[in-house]
Amino acid sequence: MKRLFAVLPLAALLSLVLVAPAGAREFGTVYAEGDAYRTFGNPARVDPGTGTDRIVVFTNFDQGGVAEFAPGPGSHGGRWAVHVATWVDPVDAHLLTDFDDVLALLDSGDLTWVRMPDADFRCPILPNA
Repeated sequence: MKRLFAVLPLAALLSLVLVAPAGAREFGTVYAEGDAYRTFGNPARVDPGTGTDRIVVFTNFDQGGVAEFAPGPGSHGGRWAVHVATWVDPVDAHLLTDFDDVLALLDSGDLTWVRMPDADFRCPILPNA
């Protein structure tokens, strides 16, 4: 019985190691193509201004980022080119889950954005299975 109690903590630790990538940190939810995805970060270097997939984060509305690409064709593995968006009138703010909707709101003048190359980062996204 003592041996069982000694092995349980080791088994729990091993399961955590197998579930999460080494050094990964959860960042929350990112939306792409209308779906929600889990995110995690790993210690991969991304030089400022070298992000390849656009992602939008918001200054005056609390929601996850909106990515241009979901995992799959067109994606570059979560090498994000960061844009910071602001709702012109915060009363109009609402949840956005598709990058095309962000672009339409930029065209209509409801959103503004600024490219933030120093904020580029790598963070893979996974389905919320």
